[in-house]
Amino acid sequence: MRMTVVPDKTVRNVRRTRSISGALAILFLTATSPVIAQSADAPTTSPQDLPPFVKRGLPGDFHAALKPLEGRWRAAKQIFIALGTAERPAMSDRITTTRSWIGGGRHLLDITQGTIGGAPYYRLGVLGFSNIDHRYEFATFDGMNANSMLYKSEPLDRPGKLIELSGTFSDQGLLGEAFAGKIIPMRTIIRIIDPDRHEIELRFDVPGGQQNILIDRTIYTRIPG
Repeated sequence: MRMTVVPDKTVRNVRRTRSISGALAILFLTATSPVIAQSADAPTTSPQDLPPFVKRGLPGDFHAALKPLEGRWRAAKQIFIALGTAERPAMSDRITTTRSWIGGGRHLLDITQGTIGGAPYYRLGVLGFSNIDHRYEFATFDGMNANSMLYKSEPLDRPGKLIELSGTFSDQGLLGEAFAGKIIPMRTIIRIIDPDRHEIELRFDVPGGQQNILIDRTIYTRIPG
């Protein structure tokens, strides 16, 4: 049997690579997991010791400004297209929303479900703030559209109680069959009224038609406990 001897330089490179990978793994676990960071057996890393690319991803004031949105909510929803109209919107107060932080406090996960217009309603959303772009970003996935909806705010220099985000999506025909496959500009507007109440609106611009049409309005009231 022939034995192949690995040169010492290669061994050192492999060991160095494994060492770097292990250090990065510990770094990310420490930076993102409160449980691990508090463990007596885990290494402690202060923000000052983190490399710049990790520091730039730490939650800050803009993330803290979203704190009034976390928790469990009773959602009173109105839908002004498809299920309803501008004059007679579909309405429901049989919808609940739960929001919780994920990614070490970097992203707010939103799960909304219930019934409206005699049909099930479901939406999953993720709202966060990109420190490097200085903007809020919002992605939603629902039980009607097979595509996702992606929104971004303009760059911001200070947090506030009004957040406006815009984007586009490919219409499945919500605005009518003539618009199926069309790119529709859209906006989500979040108004934080107080720690126990906020409002979210969805508005569309119809290509070649009306602008800033109210599509969906939801008023959220905190569920005690």
